[in-house]
Amino acid sequence: MKIALVDKADLPAEKICGDALSGTVLKVLQRFPGNCFEEFLKLEPKIPSWGIRFAAPNGDLLDVPFVLDKTPETPPPGYICRRKIFDGFLQQQVRDLTTFSLIGNFPVKEILREKETFLLKGENEDLRCRMIIGADGAHSTVGRILASHSLNHKQYCLGVRAYFKGVKDLHPQNFIELHFLEDILPGYFWIFPMADGLANVGMGILYEKMKAAPESLSAMLQEIIHTHPALSARFAGAEMEGKIEAHGLPLGPDPKSISGGGFLLAGDAASLVDPFSGEGIGNAMVSGEIAAGLIREAFAANNFSAGFLKQYDERIRKRLGRELKTSHRIQELCSHPALFNLVVKKANKNKS
Repeated sequence: MKIALVDKADLPAEKICGDALSGTVLKVLQRFPGNCFEEFLKLEPKIPSWGIRFAAPNGDLLDVPFVLDKTPETPPPGYICRRKIFDGFLQQQVRDLTTFSLIGNFPVKEILREKETFLLKGENEDLRCRMIIGADGAHSTVGRILASHSLNHKQYCLGVRAYFKGVKDLHPQNFIELHFLEDILPGYFWIFPMADGLANVGMGILYEKMKAAPESLSAMLQEIIHTHPALSARFAGAEMEGKIEAHGLPLGPDPKSISGGGFLLAGDAASLVDPFSGEGIGNAMVSGEIAAGLIREAFAANNFSAGFLKQYDERIRKRLGRELKTSHRIQELCSHPALFNLVVKKANKNKS
């Protein structure tokens, strides 16, 4: 097949992200061809993360290790790595293992159907293709043009992120921290430790809740860092590197179709972000894997109809649907501070 990976940015590009790579990501990498996973283990800089720390609205902490019986030989269950570095690694694997064409600096202005092909119109050149995979994020051009998608504000989260050096009292095993603060429930404030003494610090809040807030997201993040009784001391003397940046997270599960005649949507474009954790990389990679399998089947059968490609929606639902629905229910429960406090209190008394 002749395949082009087209991006509006110069690749690899900076991405506004929490930078956490879950066990799902590692499992997909292990299924990649060649020695991709072994090469990933050599990738620097990154650090292993061995668990997650939840902070309830009342300040109680719950530490959940990803591995209960850790030995020196136990492989790390997850990592934290800047997205530009991780994306650059993936793109290098693409170059080494395939005959892809990688085309950066190509913002797609229009997508036109021409009989059995698509015409992608750029600023200075055009591309023709038989099939399109929209992996173009929360505001997917492919989803908007070919599937008439618009943003589902009820299932949309706004996030801000900044990098800080010198945050105190990070977990010795690099647990990622989720602080469920009452004012932003069911969203949370996060601190993810990183290599070189950095921390990825941010906050996510539902769009519907943010509409009523008088402050900007950046101002809310700064206020938490400087005034929150349990957090401000940890940021005393810490320095921000770069600036606070914002992004959007289309949360799953979303009832919209993610396929149609000649196209599929993957990752954030398909609203596959976990609604409780906000994690999207793992589900994006799983959707890419499922899409790749069906693409091969479509070309083998010479069938690119909406009916044939509807299998994609069904396979995604079968693989990720239950997990996304469960996370959505947990997210709804997180709106009730007293209930969240009770769960953390009981969990701290029960190892399993």
